[in-house]
Amino acid sequence: MKKDRKTERRPLHPKVIGRRRRFKRWGYIIIFLCICIGLLTAARSHYQTTRAQQLQTEMAAVQNGSSKSFSQMSPDMPLYMLLVGVDKEKPQQANFIAVAAINTAKQHVDFIMLPDTTKVDSRQDDKSEYLRDVYGEGGLPLLQAVVEDIFHIPIPFYAVFTEDTFSRLLEMNNGFSMYVEKPMYHGDKNGHTEFNIFQGYQRLNGQEAVGYMRYLDADGEIARVQRQERLVKLFYQTRRQHWGWTNMLFMYRFWNHVQSNIKTKDMAKLAYTFSHAGSTQIKFYILPGEADTGATGYWIFDPVEVQKLIGTTNNAIASPPSTTPSETMNTGEDTTTGDAPASSSSSGKEAVTPALSQHQEKKKQHVRIKNSKKNNSPSKQRGI
Repeated sequence: MKKDRKTERRPLHPKVIGRRRRFKRWGYIIIFLCICIGLLTAARSHYQTTRAQQLQTEMAAVQNGSSKSFSQMSPDMPLYMLLVGVDKEKPQQANFIAVAAINTAKQHVDFIMLPDTTKVDSRQDDKSEYLRDVYGEGGLPLLQAVVEDIFHIPIPFYAVFTEDTFSRLLEMNNGFSMYVEKPMYHGDKNGHTEFNIFQGYQRLNGQEAVGYMRYLDADGEIARVQRQERLVKLFYQTRRQHWGWTNMLFMYRFWNHVQSNIKTKDMAKLAYTFSHAGSTQIKFYILPGEADTGATGYWIFDPVEVQKLIGTTNNAIASPPSTTPSETMNTGEDTTTGDAPASSSSSGKEAVTPALSQHQEKKKQHVRIKNSKKNNSPSKQRGI
């Protein structure tokens, strides 16, 4: 039977067949690539969503103190830690109070020293009281809550040092040499000598260093805060002279004696991280405010300047507020050779209110010294 010429298909040219096959092959490849891209996009979106939820959960855990890890979630969000030194009296007082903003990602630490005479509202009745008395009323939880109210930030981590704990820390360091700017003596209620430190360059042991931090005289609370700040700087400088792994072992041995919610291994790791951090990476501040010239001797903090200061710890603003006393770590010879006492962030109210004229400042300084002599007798002094 003859084929109909109209329905007869002509054979395709081999080039046409090859071209069609290539088009079909590329079509399959494109479809496959589209499917892969879609799957990768979906997987990436799922990972980002899951990771964001995980980070949010971890960050919330760090902020409320329920996190088991002392880890930083963001380079711009430091770890806030409350440092407290308490005395042996009954009830106990907190005579060393500081907040440390620790940024491990940038190897930077900001220490904010709070005078223990800072004026706060009492949680028990409608009156004002010293910040140091809060610890005796409600222990660490109440003190932590009050300090959080001052800064308006959560401070999830803490460390509490007793006199014996701090003395052990310095004894493990074999003490350190420093210049004592004046004779310092203090006796207990029974007339027994607790410490008697002479003026001049000398090597202090643990108990003498505790006495140096405790000493309170007519210069008032700010002068004591500056001495505490100076001693912390000197201790850090001595540890910088050691290898990182020795600092890690040093902290691992010591931290078991500290009341803290930070694990020993985490603190040892932190000591290793900051073993050789530059001196400009450690900064000290005093809680912005001014001294009350009245009989109470309160340190009245400035809420606005406090928030500006907190902004510097998480890089929210470019530079520290001009009205806040600050100083980087002093590594000069004055701190270690005894030529002169190391200068602190600044001195008293002059550091916090530089706009005052020199005449006004001298007049108010005279009033503060006069009131301090009335209210601070050696028998009433309390220690760390």
